Amino acid sequence: MTTYDSDNTVRECISCQRCYSSNRSICLHCQIELRPVETVPNIINYRYQLTNVLSHGGTGHSFLAFDDNQQQVVVRIIRASALADPRALDRFRREANMACHFHHPNVASIIDCGMLPDASGYLVSDYIEGPTLREVLQRRGRLTIREAVLILVDLCDALDAVHRAGLLHRDLKPESIIIRYLPDLPDPIIRLVGFSFTRIAFGRLYRPGATGRLQEQGFLPLSPVYLSPEQFSGEESDVRSDIYSIGVIGYEMLTGHPPFISERTEDLLLRHLSEKPAPLRSLNPAIEASLESEILRALEKDPFMRHQRAIELKRELVNVGHLL
Repeated sequence: MTTYDSDNTVRECISCQRCYSSNRSICLHCQIELRPVETVPNIINYRYQLTNVLSHGGTGHSFLAFDDNQQQVVVRIIRASALADPRALDRFRREANMACHFHHPNVASIIDCGMLPDASGYLVSDYIEGPTLREVLQRRGRLTIREAVLILVDLCDALDAVHRAGLLHRDLKPESIIIRYLPDLPDPIIRLVGFSFTRIAFGRLYRPGATGRLQEQGFLPLSPVYLSPEQFSGEESDVRSDIYSIGVIGYEMLTGHPPFISERTEDLLLRHLSEKPAPLRSLNPAIEASLESEILRALEKDPFMRHQRAIELKRELVNVGHLL
């Protein structure tokens, strides 16, 4: 893990998401004023030139970049506030280094990691072309049962390998899954991206009314639709937290929306903590009872009531019989 120093903070065009160095104030394409992206350098570790903003989140930012060999990569910045607790910083350093040595055909490889001058962290991963599952769902509303199960099986397979390597994803959501439809293959393939190496909250920080403060501190993502009850409660995450997130994603793919929706974040958190999701078959009668049962089991509030490993969920999905 490398360290370095730089004063050249990146500036963003909010219209086209292009990135510029700090000596520019106007976007060359849109002719509008640029804004700084906190204290993020324009060039990371002397190697990665940031070119476009991909996303902003509660724990940091993601950028498209070119490395020193002119290959496109994705650079993810994790805010210093999310690493302020010594346990979080130790977890980031340990797991990011482990992830750099992990490889799986359905997981985007992490190729570099390090710390920035403001104590934030960075991760560099392969750039994977293709729409995210979020983009696919926005176009189509919901997927066919066959497509949804195929994606869930591949997702479980990838996560089982991740978990066996001693890692967790912690931030699974449709934006974390790249869907590729190749002309010579009948079924879609996935690539998993966007690992988070920080906990969502430390200790038992969640209290009604505290959500806004947690978001300001970088401990909660801006859209916590896919997080498990124990993550909201500030308890330690394990593989079953990722399994809960798989359940939320599966529910959305099969019905067209997540199990819990609310305009108020605190209401959403309380629903994850205490409310049972509506039966999937009430929203999509074509779903078989056995498939509904497995998705609802993954969404159990008590981690001990869920599938205990991703490979267990995969086996049950295969047994459902939708892979013909």
